[in-house]
Amino acid sequence: MNDRGMISIDLMVAIMLVLAAVLMAIQIIPTVSHEDRDWRIKQYMTAARAADNLVQDRGEPGWEGKWRSNVTKIGFVYNDKGIAIMKVLNLTKVRTFMGYGYTDVPTGIIWWEFPNSSILPNERENAAKSLGLGGFNFYMQLHPVGLSDFDSNLLMANLKNRSINDNTVSVVDKYVYIIKDIGSPCRQDFICNQNLTVHYRLNLWVW
Repeated sequence: MNDRGMISIDLMVAIMLVLAAVLMAIQIIPTVSHEDRDWRIKQYMTAARAADNLVQDRGEPGWEGKWRSNVTKIGFVYNDKGIAIMKVLNLTKVRTFMGYGYTDVPTGIIWWEFPNSSILPNERENAAKSLGLGGFNFYMQLHPVGLSDFDSNLLMANLKNRSINDNTVSVVDKYVYIIKDIGSPCRQDFICNQNLTVHYRLNLWVW
């Protein structure tokens, strides 16, 4: 018998299985993409809300003395006679949360990161909850911008040492000024360099 033109049952079954797998993939992939997009949007909005609270809110009254244990909201905003000045940060509040930071050698200007080497794991967890970032990994830097002689090598090295997942991270930027309590030669006591007010950038990575 001449069976050269006949297709074996095994081959037909294999073709049917491949077709079934392709059809299933066509149905599943859009759902997975939609869920991934929704998750990324939620993560970014969570990061944006945390950054907004820091630079646009004074935070819970008295948070400076108890953020390591239990606080509902942290905010760095400067309070001028009961009026919050958005995107103008209070140096004392920044130092309370982020420590005394690093002093740039060429300019003498200070910058910060969080978590830093002095922060314990439980303090990081409490900070995450206070920032509304519970369940997320996060890292932030508060550093000057627009200074031609600022040495950014340590800034970049510290960032590279963080185990940030580039495939899933959300990044938020906020531009602010930082006001000192007293003694600055700049207008309204802002941190300044060569009598010019220093513009700062808050970077928050959430993944």
